[in-house]
Amino acid sequence: MTEANTSATTYDVAIIGGGINGVGIAQDLALRGLSVLLVEKDDFASHTTGASTKLIHGGLRYLEYMEFSLVRESLRERETLLRNAPHLVQPLRMDIPVYKSSKRSFPVVEAGMILYDMLSYDKSLPRHHFVYGAEKLKRRLPSLKHEGLKALTAYYDCQALLPERLCLEVALSAAEAGARLLNGHALIACRLREGLLNELTVLNRATGGKERYRVRLVVNAAGIFVDKVLGLVGDDFPRKMGGTKGSHLLLPRFEGGPESALYIEAIQDGRPFFIIPWYNFYLVGTTDIFYDGDLDEVSASEAEVDYLLYELNHWLKRGGFTREEVIYSYSGIRPLPYEPGKKASRVTRRHIIFDHARHGGPDNLISIIGGKLTSYRSLAEECGDLVCDKLNHRASCGTERLPLPGAAGVKDFRAYRESRSVLLAERYGVELPVARALLDIYGARAEKVLILTRERPEWKERLNAQPLTIKAQVAFAVKREFARDITDVLWRRLGMGRDECLGLRALEQTAEIMSELLGWPAETKEKHIQLYRRYIQNHFKPRRRDACRAKGEG
Repeated sequence: MTEANTSATTYDVAIIGGGINGVGIAQDLALRGLSVLLVEKDDFASHTTGASTKLIHGGLRYLEYMEFSLVRESLRERETLLRNAPHLVQPLRMDIPVYKSSKRSFPVVEAGMILYDMLSYDKSLPRHHFVYGAEKLKRRLPSLKHEGLKALTAYYDCQALLPERLCLEVALSAAEAGARLLNGHALIACRLREGLLNELTVLNRATGGKERYRVRLVVNAAGIFVDKVLGLVGDDFPRKMGGTKGSHLLLPRFEGGPESALYIEAIQDGRPFFIIPWYNFYLVGTTDIFYDGDLDEVSASEAEVDYLLYELNHWLKRGGFTREEVIYSYSGIRPLPYEPGKKASRVTRRHIIFDHARHGGPDNLISIIGGKLTSYRSLAEECGDLVCDKLNHRASCGTERLPLPGAAGVKDFRAYRESRSVLLAERYGVELPVARALLDIYGARAEKVLILTRERPEWKERLNAQPLTIKAQVAFAVKREFARDITDVLWRRLGMGRDECLGLRALEQTAEIMSELLGWPAETKEKHIQLYRRYIQNHFKPRRRDACRAKGEG
């Protein structure tokens, strides 16, 4: 049995979990001057955060459940993200068609939209508007079936094109503020003494080494794994999590398809159904079913695929969509509170910051239950206030008007992108579309990627079959963005979900670069290649493997 080394540092706060809530809390507390340790067993955004519908939204449907404060909070945070991360969060027009058969009548939808506008009184996005009349509706929504269509309302929410990058930039901001971030490290033991959780034992999953860390307070922000973390603390904690699975399909865009996002009432069960343009695809989702399976191996069931295809075929005029047209599917578990007896759609989406001291538990343990991508910052602020109160530390939140690293110094991202892309293309000898693509992903940090090509000019070359991705991005992910393996690089740093072959065409070249940088021997390199292939197959069930294999991608 390998003995654990004990760190000489006592951290004010240890955060368990590197999803959007965990890194947001780390950023908040580090900026308040506390010493922060974050432990993530896999990688940042490797579970729920990376498996969302990619929407930054106010939660229009929550108005039905009278959760006005939740909607207001989300709408305020949507505006904050537009300001603090304009390279990663963009406005998205949403169209809601209202049919004669719709459960929610036009007056109900109209009232909801008026209220939504009122609750977002400080927004920079356009107000909603309505479209009436058969001919106008046909021109506005040519791809949609028109039989029974009475009207539509159009409004704006936002889209996080790459939620994994959003999570990463919050993590980078936390690190810049002094937080120590350990991805690829699993919490394996806790020590309780006199009602306080004061020591954590952590396993480095790459090396097998163990480390003990002394802590003053622990925030359990492990998302869907909250109950598993509590199980390491003791066996007398009641169940906190009652997650539901949301699955999505990716299909190629087609001529005459929707140009804006469609938000429709599902014909089968009345729940929200989305068809969202995303790069060269349509993102179709989602489901909402209770899940008690393996939290590390989540994927869409065949029944969910059938459900989503049925809705797609029912609502789009083109129809005839089949499984063979699905490029891949993905699923995530919403970290919702355990509320037995409630329907999945009725479980609250409001987060809970659970102070165990108030319920007979350890005095210095807080668990985060729930939380949304949109409102991670306000959740972190609320948690930060509680932590500071418990530690008797006087400091206020500093994140509301703090740009993420890729937006530092950027006032108008569109103008910045246009002028900066020309400068970078000329300065580093890359094509203009490549410079623009780098700015879209890295924002103001794009030049740091290109600086690597001064010593290694060959890193300006494109990764195999990736027209807008260069080799320097792989090196940058390893050197500057905490990437440890191929999945970290291709899926969560370079966004290969945008590629119809899910990064398989770039796999060998990525492995070569990482082998050089990390000193992998041949067998380790091959192991990582196979791990990536297995990850893609198990989580995304790609349905075009033969086409990719024909192009030489394995």
